[in-house]
Amino acid sequence: MRKRKREGRGKHEAEATERAAERRSGKDAVRGEQADEVEADDIVIEIEGLREELAEVNNKWLRALADLDNYKKRIDRERCRWSAESREAILLDMLEVVDNFERAVACEDASAPPPDDPFREGVEMILEHLKDVLAKHDVRALEVCGTEFDPNKHEAVSQVESEEHESNQIVEEVQRGYTIGDRLLRCSRVIVAK
Repeated sequence: MRKRKREGRGKHEAEATERAAERRSGKDAVRGEQADEVEADDIVIEIEGLREELAEVNNKWLRALADLDNYKKRIDRERCRWSAESREAILLDMLEVVDNFERAVACEDASAPPPDDPFREGVEMILEHLKDVLAKHDVRALEVCGTEFDPNKHEAVSQVESEEHESNQIVEEVQRGYTIGDRLLRCSRVIVAK
């Protein structure tokens, strides 16, 4: 009988142990599910943080790229401006040479060589060549005689009374003006009628 009691007790104890184990495993499963949920929430939060960080870094990268592009454009504009200024400075110096050659050709002094003199022809050829070079660089002379005075294109060096010209009309050109493309390179120096 004692054996049976022991067996009964053993049977009951085994069942109780099994039930306790099942309860523990159920609690562990619940705890495991809760731990998995907490772990998943942490991962989602970490992923969102990484996405925000990536968006911020991407935004900074795009801004840096835009800054670089703007820098390149600004440097190109400045380089073009410097090139144009240098070109204009050289062309202005060449215009002084053209002015001197035009004065030499226009000279009708008694000591000046006659029109068929080879020296005079050489000077005229050089003048024409200089004008061709200027034209190749889109430099054109302003035609001013008989036109109305425009302070944007002309510089008045004096005013004279004139019966032949209307008031504010250009009477004579003292120094020729030039344009480069559609911009004024050098204004004309003129005498204007009162």
